[in-house]
Amino acid sequence: MVQNPIRSDSFPLTHEVFSLMLGVRRSSVTVAAGRLSDAELIEYRRGLIRILDRTGLEKRSCECYRAIRHEYKTLVGEWPSAARRDAAVKRADKT
Repeated sequence: MVQNPIRSDSFPLTHEVFSLMLGVRRSSVTVAAGRLSDAELIEYRRGLIRILDRTGLEKRSCECYRAIRHEYKTLVGEWPSAARRDAAVKRADKT
């Protein structure tokens, strides 16, 4: 979810902030991030997350991700695709 609006596969996010966003303990974030890293879905180092396999990450997510994505499309419009995000970043870099 965090990755969608920022148009990048890497973004800063500490265990502390992530745990507050999810309403869980920091140790739970550490365990989950470790499992996702072991599955080669993300890289997580010192407050920086890099998505390695977005499709795989979406497949491992719960049904709430799909529900939120559907609601976003209903309220805002199409969910930004990776290609659209990349094109927007390239346009922004040219300006």
